[in-house]
This record gives sequence, structure tokens and C-alpha cells, in this order.
Amino acid sequence: MATEIRRATAEDAVTIALLGRVTFAESFGYLFCSYSQELTSYLDRTFAVGKIENSLAKPGNAYWLAFRNRLPVAYAKLKHPSVPSGEDGSDAAQLQKIYVLKEFLGQRIGEALLQQILPEARRRAPTLWLGVLHENERAVGFYRKHGFAVTGEDTYGIGSQTFLFDLMAKHLT
Repeated sequence: MATEIRRATAEDAVTIALLGRVTFAESFGYLFCSYSQELTSYLDRTFAVGKIENSLAKPGNAYWLAFRNRLPVAYAKLKHPSVPSGEDGSDAAQLQKIYVLKEFLGQRIGEALLQQILPEARRRAPTLWLGVLHENERAVGFYRKHGFAVTGEDTYGIGSQTFLFDLMAKHLT
């Protein structure tokens, strides 16, 4: 079964918003067992269709969608410029998201998305960085396999909770 990947357009905002909500809840919902309202609020803010439409319209952002049997199953977002936390003046691009529906994990869809992103990132900046939940061993391993190295740590708050993230980077030149 082949994965089809294409660059997202403004018309894809609803699809991206829905994929974002579902994949985030699938991946991280367990962290919010006692904080379900905080998760709902985060999803409503972060994946509102209007917010995704605005993000798609920004020239520094690029999105891709992945399909299996014509069904949208994953998406990715690249942002440039984007400086890692704690750094000044760095010319870098950020891989903000690669999210794959749980049912399609392990089918190399994330890898296919990454392969689409790398040439674009290379055209924009010498370094590609990302933040990944420290305890998400699957994702950390995925990025290590593709040449990213841990460069530091950062924290991110959602509601009353604070999460530890590994900052990872890959030199593209």
C-alpha cells in the first residue's frame, strides 16, 4: 500500500485541524487522564480551523499531508525561521509536527513525510530542529535514526502541567 504525500494548501485546513486533534489526543491523551478539560481546551485552541488557516497562510510555514487509499492519515509542519529556545540569532528551521494516526504507526509514513520535508528545510536553513516529549522513546528513536541529536532540553506547559522536551537538531549542509 503506497503512501501519497502532497503539499497542503489553504483548502486543507479542516483536514489538518482534525488530524491534529485526533493524533495529539491519541499520542498524549494518557497524560491528561485527570485533566481532560485542559486537554480539550488545548485541542480547541491549537487545532481550531481558523488558527490552522492563518498558519497555512504564513509564508514561513509549509505543511504536508500523507494519504493511504486516499484517506488522510498524517501531516507534518515546517516553520522557518524558528530559533530554538535559549539561542539567539540562529538561522534554523523547525520541524514543528509529524503526526501519524495511531492505526498507521509503523508503516513508514513519518519517514516518508520527513523525506519530503528535508529538501525544503535544506533550502531554507542550515539546521533543522525540533522538540520531542522526553518520555516519547519511539519518537526520540525515530529522529535519532534520521540523524538528529539531542542538543538540550526545554519545558512546555499545557494547562496546569509542565512537560520536559528534548531539543534535537540535524545539520543539513
